[in-house]
Amino acid sequence: MSTTQQPVAKKPVLFQTLTGLFIGLVCFNPVYESLKFVLEKREFFEVEWPALVSFEEKGLIPILLGLPYFTVQRIQVIWYTLHIPEPLLSHYQTYIPHVFKSTPLNTLLSSPSTEKKKKENSKIVPFPLSKNEPSAE
Repeated sequence: MSTTQQPVAKKPVLFQTLTGLFIGLVCFNPVYESLKFVLEKREFFEVEWPALVSFEEKGLIPILLGLPYFTVQRIQVIWYTLHIPEPLLSHYQTYIPHVFKSTPLNTLLSSPSTEKKKKENSKIVPFPLSKNEPSAE
């Protein structure tokens, strides 16, 4: 089975687990899945080039863990957000420029089809999700 033929989207996500605050590129197949689906409905999801976020005087700074990827179980996530402070995302991009080289940063952060949903997705989403969530349609 060749994994190179499957389309893979990678979008930056900031998420909190019991072990710390992490930033990384969540991988998913955009043909069959959305990022929201992967984060909320799947039992496991992959995060590429994960970094532990350190709280310093300058602000939030990513510390690369030295792992190309790790797998996160959904129940380990306390909250996540797709709205990442620009300085933190810039620091993260300087750590792993080769990952962002082929995909423009603005493409990773938003796309024309999801621009309307961007404001909804920019808030922290608690787990489990409430059932009174606004409809996407």
